[in-house]
Amino acid sequence: MFLALLLLCVSFGVSLARKPQQNGSSCGFTVQAESVDPTVKGPDELVPLVHVIEQPDSPIEIVSVDLTGMWLSISHERTTEHFCEKYRVRNRSNRTVRDFEVMLMLATSGGASGGSGTLSSSPLLSGQSVDVDSCGTGGGAGSAENNYVRLLVYVEKADFEDCYYKPSLRLPRSLKVHTTW
Repeated sequence: MFLALLLLCVSFGVSLARKPQQNGSSCGFTVQAESVDPTVKGPDELVPLVHVIEQPDSPIEIVSVDLTGMWLSISHERTTEHFCEKYRVRNRSNRTVRDFEVMLMLATSGGASGGSGTLSSSPLLSGQSVDVDSCGTGGGAGSAENNYVRLLVYVEKADFEDCYYKPSLRLPRSLKVHTTW
């Protein structure tokens, strides 16, 4: 009898351990549309440094990035930047997103050294697109040797009425960036 009870407890524990990881379905949404290749616009010296991070599970998709008013200075292992970014984003989920945040992170071979976030100002309906923009300045220390400077753009969060969702980040090792995530 004791062995049967022990076997039942172990079986129950193993079945709990095999539960799937939480994903978009845990917030009750599905991604309805195929992703698009985002367009990037801005100063010629910055555009090659911009990488929109792949986030196939994100309900919010970055359609375009405009860094026309941005500048970046790197001197003596210090960075100074003026971020003026404008994003076109689309809600590709089947639910209204109450608010969301898009991040622009300056990353170097020595680690992340700064960035800015852009918060939505109103709910985004399913299938709807909107432009969001933000300006700010920053600075930090970090190795910028061998031109390993990257501007990473990604969706930081999506907040539904009843659930907070943090999309996955798929950062290719080929970018040679050491993050602090």
